[in-house]
Amino acid sequence: MAVTLQIEPTDISINVLVESLAITSSKLMVIKKKDIATPSATLANGIKISGPVVIAKMLVDLAGAASLLLAGESDSEKASISKHIDVALILQKALNTTAKDAALNELNKTLESKVFASGTRLSLADYFFYSALYTSVAKANKQTRLDLCNITRYFDLIQHLVRAKNPVAITELVDIDLDVPVEEIQIAVDSKKKSGDVKDAGTKDEKTSQAAPAAEKKAVNNEKPASAKADAETKEKKEKKGKGDDKKVKAEAEAPVSKASTKFTNGKQETEVFKAEPERLDLRVGYITSVKKHPDAESLFVEEIDVGEDKPRTVVSGLVKYMKEEDLLNRKVVLLCNLKPAKMRGIESQAMVLAATSIDGTIVELLDAPASSKAGDRCWFDSHRGTDFSPLNTKKKTWETVQPTLKVDGFKQAVYSISEAGVTINRVLRTSEGEITVKTVIGASIK
Repeated sequence: MAVTLQIEPTDISINVLVESLAITSSKLMVIKKKDIATPSATLANGIKISGPVVIAKMLVDLAGAASLLLAGESDSEKASISKHIDVALILQKALNTTAKDAALNELNKTLESKVFASGTRLSLADYFFYSALYTSVAKANKQTRLDLCNITRYFDLIQHLVRAKNPVAITELVDIDLDVPVEEIQIAVDSKKKSGDVKDAGTKDEKTSQAAPAAEKKAVNNEKPASAKADAETKEKKEKKGKGDDKKVKAEAEAPVSKASTKFTNGKQETEVFKAEPERLDLRVGYITSVKKHPDAESLFVEEIDVGEDKPRTVVSGLVKYMKEEDLLNRKVVLLCNLKPAKMRGIESQAMVLAATSIDGTIVELLDAPASSKAGDRCWFDSHRGTDFSPLNTKKKTWETVQPTLKVDGFKQAVYSISEAGVTINRVLRTSEGEITVKTVIGASIK
């Protein structure tokens, strides 16, 4: 049975990928519908998936071994490609706002020393950048393309590479004139010099004529004011310092979300920055088999929850104010399972039930797992599917860094929300059976 893919006809990134890979109809059936917010697919086993990144990787898998390198070979390559896809999606949104010019100038600077978006060969990231840039480059005049010469060069390469094996019909080949106008450089001659002072080349006075400008240059250098020398020395010191900070700058650039904490060592203040790692969260679907009030705390429930292990986990939740025992019993929830166990009024809580709290704090709703999911199913955010679910190190503040970015979007989906350069991109929380949602509380925080 073939995979059924539903896409918006104008979705350049996925449509170009489909045409470029030329996947046979026995493997893939494409249905194009207008007003589809995000591409989705039903796999041969009936499982539904959605989201541009997930769909793109699925298409590469369907295309076979020859195309697998598009998604990356090693773990580091895959991570880099996913990161650059995120950047491309952010860029695509920015190009529809007043931040367009700044975004293009920044990308043009980034591409100055790069051939491909990630690594040394064509990848899925390039397809997404091609999609993001297509309209801007196609409509740009010659001067704009010259001003953004690195983007122009990059785009022209990618638009040919995606067509290298199979024709692409959804976009036209943009005609780009790569001829750069040559500026005439005129040499200014000092009119004060007498013609008799200029020696003919090859005469016996050649050495003298060459030595004169050198001596002149030396004299000019010696006449530099003290302030100019000081400026030069300051600039040199800054450059040396900048080189030493390269690793620090790179690490900060790669962390779109972080949390800082201040500590004092030997009387000195130090600030630690913690990178957001949502892929480290051991999120699972759970099934509540038992609920009762905490014997020593009226505001707490004590639940027994099946998370796909040999025995249920005991979880203590402060939900009494917002729901009844019958609202919890025999229902599916989403839990964070690799926090350090903590005693709450004498009872050890071995996980944390996630819930969405409305902006005004009056409504709390549990996250809803897909009806077809089962206890123990893993949950992950798009592009952040992890493999290391060992207990979280409290010193690294993994949960404390990620939690402020967890929200409910306009589609009532639980998301990991990243903001960069004024543009927000949401990564949906999902299982292999579908998205994690809530009933009503749009804009809620998740904790």
